[in-house]
Amino acid sequence: MVYRLLALDIDGTLLNSNNRLDRQTKDAIQYAQKKGVIVTLVSERHFHSAAKVARALRLTQPIITHNGAFVSSSMDDPVYTSKIDHSVLIQLAEFLETYPCQIQMSHERLSVSNRPHSKNLIAKMTIGMNEPLFYPVTYVDSLSQYLLENYEAATDVKVKVDDKKTTDDLEKAISDYFPSLETSRAGSDRMTIVRQGTSKFNGLLFFAGQLGIPLHEIVAVGDGFDDLEMIEKCGLGVAMRNAPKEVKAKAEWVTRSNDMDGVAYMVREVFRKQIRVH
Repeated sequence: MVYRLLALDIDGTLLNSNNRLDRQTKDAIQYAQKKGVIVTLVSERHFHSAAKVARALRLTQPIITHNGAFVSSSMDDPVYTSKIDHSVLIQLAEFLETYPCQIQMSHERLSVSNRPHSKNLIAKMTIGMNEPLFYPVTYVDSLSQYLLENYEAATDVKVKVDDKKTTDDLEKAISDYFPSLETSRAGSDRMTIVRQGTSKFNGLLFFAGQLGIPLHEIVAVGDGFDDLEMIEKCGLGVAMRNAPKEVKAKAEWVTRSNDMDGVAYMVREVFRKQIRVH
């Protein structure tokens, strides 16, 4: 089988546990590119953050960021977006503000949050991502008021509450009242809300379609539950050894861990017999 596209998650996959990019990994990515393979990133990271990794790897193609909601090679000219519309966002903010919760709305340029109702939430909230924020979070008294004054869409809305029951109630209410949105849980007290159909896989599917590359010619590599769909549906789905057992069970191939240069090992093994793709 000839593979023409290599899609790589960042955290827990490309980067080691110290959030560093090893030399072996960089060399392996260049090796794949010299064989004519297109390499892209598929990440939950914000565009600005993921783009730094892309530059370190000398990638030239668009990257899939914000969990599939923003596909681009530049901040200003995306090839694909999947954002929560401004009108829906205002209604969502008004609804969420009736609950005691912290709300953070993001897109590729900024994050805006309501002021925490308890001081200890600030530290917990900033927003649970294992990456430095590349732009400050702007705190406002009312997100719905902010949205009335600023015409913005969002790639995602993150919500932090104090207890599991409130999260359960919120999840059900959003499902009932906002059919254009979908939610995912990150622990018992956190939730992420995105536009229906937003996923890493759908972002990758659009990007591959633009290039005329079918799914069976894609190698997808990841370590998390949000990578599961692309691992299952692409031509070769690869899980990192550090992935949860449910993710590894669905992968066709399990490579070494991210601390053992798993991506570099996989690239050499998969692509060394492949002649250059034109």
